[in-house]
Formats: sequence, C-alpha cells, structure tokens
Amino acid sequence: MVEDGRLKLDDPIATHLANSPEAWKAITVRHLLTHTSGLPGLASGFKSLEASPERVTYSTADLFDAAVRDTLSFAPGERFQYSDVGYFLLGMIVEKISGRRWAEYLDQRFFKPLGMTSTSVLDHRRILKHRAAGYTIRDGELVNIRRIWDVELPSAYGVFSSVKDLVIWDAALAGGRVLTPASLALMWTPLKRNNGATGLYGFGWGVYDRRGHRWISHTGLTGTEYSRFPDDRLTVIVLTNLGAFIGADNTADPWGLTYGVAGRYVPGLFVGNEPPKPDPDPATTQRLRATLERLARGEEAPGVTPGLRAAISRAVLARRLGTLQSFTFITCDDEHGRERHGDRVRRVCHYRAVNAMGTRYHSFWLADDGRVVDYWSTTE
Repeated sequence: MVEDGRLKLDDPIATHLANSPEAWKAITVRHLLTHTSGLPGLASGFKSLEASPERVTYSTADLFDAAVRDTLSFAPGERFQYSDVGYFLLGMIVEKISGRRWAEYLDQRFFKPLGMTSTSVLDHRRILKHRAAGYTIRDGELVNIRRIWDVELPSAYGVFSSVKDLVIWDAALAGGRVLTPASLALMWTPLKRNNGATGLYGFGWGVYDRRGHRWISHTGLTGTEYSRFPDDRLTVIVLTNLGAFIGADNTADPWGLTYGVAGRYVPGLFVGNEPPKPDPDPATTQRLRATLERLARGEEAPGVTPGLRAAISRAVLARRLGTLQSFTFITCDDEHGRERHGDRVRRVCHYRAVNAMGTRYHSFWLADDGRVVDYWSTTE
C-alpha cells in the first residue's frame, strides 16, 4: 500500500481510524510496524476483555473498544515493546484502505497469485485439511494448548501455512514479487528511537548480526520460526506445534531450531565449534556467571542495563542454572563499537554452560566499561 501511494509510513493512525483516542494522536503507521507505539505489550493488551474470560469470539469492534481503553506504556518512538494491539490496528487500516476484509485481502493480493494453496487466515469454523493440533507443556505434562479464540480480525497472528508454501513465499520475497528491493531494504533496517538509538527490529522482522552474519528472523508463539541469512543466501523455516502461553511459566521451548540448522551450513556461525583456548580474563567469566545467578534469584545485578534485566525470564534462567555443572570461556568477538540498544559494544564474549539437560552457549554483549548491554543463549 505504501508502494502504491495509498498509505504513508508517517501517517498518524488517527487519520485512518475513526474514533481514535487523543492518546493515539502522535502514533504513526511506522510506530505500529516497528512496535514503538507505546501500545501495551503482549501480557497487557486488550486488558478490559479479561473481565469476561469465558468469551472465545471477538468482533473487530470488541477489540477496538478494548484497545481504546488500554493505556500507553510510553511516548511513541521512545522504545520497543512488542504489541499485538498495534498489529491489530494495522489490520484495521488495511481493511479500510483496501475496502476488503483482512483474510480476503491477503488471499487475493498474495496467497492466490503466488500459488500458496495451503495458506489461509484463522477461522475456527472452517474445516482445515491437515491442520496440526497445538500443544504446550504445563506442570511438566504435554497438554492441548487450547488457543480457541475466534477473532474477526486476526492481523496480529493467525495465518496457517506449510513449509512448502512458505518456500514459495520466500522465493517471491527474494525475487521482488512481494515488495521492491528498496522496500525490502527498508523493512530490514533496524528501527531508530526518538533519541537516535537503533534497535533490533525493522518492519515486522527481528534484525540481527551474529558473528558477522546478517540474520533476519521472527518467531511465532505457537512454536514457529522463520529465519533468513540473506548474505549467505540461506533461509530456514521451522514449523512445530509445540507452543507457549503469554505470561505462563512455560517449559516448552522449540525456538532456536532455525539457528541450529543454519549453523550447519554457514561456516563460523556457531561458537561451539571454536577450538579451545585459555581464558584471558577469569574475573570477567566469574562476574558474568554471578550476574546470571543473581538475575535467576531476582536480585539486583550491577552492570546490567534495566531494559535487559526486564527482558530476561527469571524462571527460565533459574531452571537452566539449577543444575549448572560448568561455565567456561570459549572466545570473544570484537564489535568495534557497534551500536546495540543505544550503547556502543566493545566485544561479545561467549561461554559454554553444561547442566543436567545438556550444553548451552551464552553470549554477552559488553560495553567499554564492562556493562552487559545484551545477552542471548542457544543450544546450537
């Protein structure tokens, strides 16, 4: 729609959505796309609907009314916060400009022309051939996930597809049949906050750099993951039916499989393949291990930025550290002052952690003064 001139990225959403509250006055389409609008996060969006937890069917009007009642978490553009409310509002804008229902628009604009015959938008009334049932793990037991809400406008989620169809989509994306190369480049450019700092998200995609390899990726709560390594000409798509619930202490963790597959094709992506070397700074190793242990206990962790501290799941970390047997240095990569979350990163240091469940690799993005700017772990 932007390419067609029917919508501008910096349009205030209130120009497209009647009855928008005053609080949304400064929110633009760009803010919605980059999750920087200030609208509520995953656990707190559409809050007023919690008064009727037995409901499973919601109209667009129901969700819009609930969204209007929500309060902003911060001023638009101030920071990143993943928001289903924002992408619901984007769906309303698409419907208004196109004059079509969301499912009809996607089907006629993309799915049918591309030959994606196994792809459709959520409709619980429909009998969908070969639909996989969803599961999760609760209290150590595999159970039905019971994501049974029927939403009239599921633009924040709710596309059913197959790996075969997503291969068609990926080829169309790379071949310029979905967007122009200029639009793709814009979509995969990290967002800029009001203070000029860049984030790790573009328009609907996570935008990362891992050991010198550009990595464009997104996960789905139901256990799906789509990763592109454009400079390495590699795409990995993994669809599972083992998902998680927002706000719950889930042990289901199928995410990271795309990275694990990619590392078997992209030389140098894995840190676990690095040859052993002496630890040049045992004090830093001990400090970082102690930092993780403090975070797992819910204690203050000096040297960790507030945003990172809030993003780390205490329960998950405690589970991983509960049977920790060893925590050893692997290597550090020089980041040459590259920006991450508004801080300049000097190096990324990687460690091997062995516990009763197996081996994980922990990576810490460190500023010049030793502060932990970011953290990530993977099984590779």
